[in-house]
Amino acid sequence: MSSSPFLRFRTALRWHLHPRAVPRVLAVALLVAGAAVVGAGPAAARTLGCGEVITVDTTLDGDLVDCPDEGLVIGADDITLDLNGHTIDGDAVSPASCPVEGRVCDVGVDNSAGHRGVTIKGGSIQQFTAGVVVTGGDDNQLRRLTIAQTTNEAIAVARSARTLIEGNTITDPGFAVVVALESSDTAVSHNVASGNDEEGLLVGGTGISVRGNVVSNGANGVDVANGASGVRVEGNVLRNVGDGVIVGVVSDTVVRHNAVSAVGGGELGGFGIILDGAVGTTVDQNSVHVSGPGPAIYVAHLDAPTAPRDDRVTQNHATSEHADGILVDPDATGTLLAGNAALRSGDDGIDVDAPGTTLTGNLAAYNHDLGIEAVPGVVDGGGNRAVGNGNPAQCTNITCS
Repeated sequence: MSSSPFLRFRTALRWHLHPRAVPRVLAVALLVAGAAVVGAGPAAARTLGCGEVITVDTTLDGDLVDCPDEGLVIGADDITLDLNGHTIDGDAVSPASCPVEGRVCDVGVDNSAGHRGVTIKGGSIQQFTAGVVVTGGDDNQLRRLTIAQTTNEAIAVARSARTLIEGNTITDPGFAVVVALESSDTAVSHNVASGNDEEGLLVGGTGISVRGNVVSNGANGVDVANGASGVRVEGNVLRNVGDGVIVGVVSDTVVRHNAVSAVGGGELGGFGIILDGAVGTTVDQNSVHVSGPGPAIYVAHLDAPTAPRDDRVTQNHATSEHADGILVDPDATGTLLAGNAALRSGDDGIDVDAPGTTLTGNLAAYNHDLGIEAVPGVVDGGGNRAVGNGNPAQCTNITCS
């Protein structure tokens, strides 16, 4: 498994997402960090042109077409840019480098100067390198936008607090739907996205919530980057994604009430939910169906240090057509598996290779091999059941009724 191109790509990506590193995925859109804003802001009632700087509440009264570089630039705190149903359109040409040193390039709406309290809402952005960029600006809102055909990210947020990304529709982002890194208390909610090449919703920081989103026809659904804490991934629908939810070396994260169908072709090649080094993380009441090569739920150590995890995997429905329903790696110690249903998987229903894992009240039925395959040293918490599995032993090293 370690030689897989998916894993090599993911290892490189994880290194770039280290909290002390500059996020690679923002490198194209944020060609130069801390860009200066130049030019005077337009009056609110005036028809705007490409590249103008907004310094007052502004309502767009027409489309901006074939912008060769920036669409609009935010130039003040506490303002609202209402696209009013209109479109900010780029020229679909991404520059290899920014022609002007000291600023960003080719962004639909650019708030890389870090203005606070800005709302951008109610229209379309298309054919830029990035749709909307926010860097270092707190209390921003990005709502009811339709963003299409970006080369890199549809929405990119970095080093910001309390950003709301809500109710947006995103199609065909070249790299990622939403990237929110090194940020706190970000809410990514009720967005609909399809066609992402590599990342769906990529988040990192503290207190981030990813709720009620629909992501389909892409590589990854939700990716929680290394170093994050207090992240909530809840109530999302991830359809036909390569990998469903990837949780890195993080703490105090909850993955709950998500519906995942993973088909392979993501970073890892087809896992439903994977905890790769997560500590104190809860995976609860998810429905996961995998038709790719990976397990439906995987408590792993692919990129992770070997240390007690104390993760909880509870009340999930898990099916993998070609692998285990739930798999716990040898070094993922201290895991609790309780109340899960592992059904009709292509290998074992539940495969536990870590001594000290506790299994309580799980059901494993109609799986190709064993219902529950557990190594010696697994803690039998009682109430486990296995029926109709291909291996007549049904369970090993625990008692199944």
